Amino acid sequence: MGSRDFSLRPPLPKSIIPTRALSISFCTPSFAAMVNVADLHTLQEFDLAVDTRKLRLADIEAHLTETEELLSARAAFQEVEEKLRELSASQKELEWDTGEIRTKAAAIEKKLYGGTVRQPKELEDLQKDLEALRRQAGAEENKLLEIMLEVDATQKLRDKGKANLGATEEEWTREQAELLKEKAAINTELAELQPRRAAQASEIEGPALSLYEILRTRRQGKAIARVERGMCQGCRITLPMSLVQKARSGLEVVQCVSCERILFMN
Repeated sequence: MGSRDFSLRPPLPKSIIPTRALSISFCTPSFAAMVNVADLHTLQEFDLAVDTRKLRLADIEAHLTETEELLSARAAFQEVEEKLRELSASQKELEWDTGEIRTKAAAIEKKLYGGTVRQPKELEDLQKDLEALRRQAGAEENKLLEIMLEVDATQKLRDKGKANLGATEEEWTREQAELLKEKAAINTELAELQPRRAAQASEIEGPALSLYEILRTRRQGKAIARVERGMCQGCRITLPMSLVQKARSGLEVVQCVSCERILFMN
């Protein structure tokens, strides 16, 4: 398997590095331990690659849940469905009440015109009852018409909400599958990177490795800084020429006099 260019990953965000500085003093900008600084730089590339992938994994885990868009679409659909259930129940109740009134009116009408009642007073009372029932039935039918129109409008809203929820769920499912696929790929990369990182660290002298780890914690994950045009690329200050010359050999640990990062030159 060919070597990978881990520098293509985005820079390490500050948020995953402890902000509390460790207590350590640096008496001199370099010490004489014979260390290949290029090895430390390679170790840093491994660490940055691992850190960036771990950060992305944390972000993926945070998104492996239902989105606000999905929750909103579901809530809107459920709200309309509940309203439709209530309206349908009201419609059935009105239909029942109207039917009952019409049945009573029909019975009175039959009695009124059936010839079985001959007393004027009783006929007059029946006529009044019939007219009252007809008015009541008319009012109930008006209410029924209104609620039927509202049911029809709400059904259309329900159908629209259902379609929107279905599309949102489909998109969410697709995104979740992509996230899980990316998560698996990153875990595979980490399974490859971490042993290589450990092997790289084992090649570095203890004092230099300890210094590297401390600086990595203190300097947002970047213990090594390149030197370009006589400037430390970690803090952007111009370095003394004597320090640049020492760093150029790459065989001893030389630190920036400002940010204390280990200086590296190709």
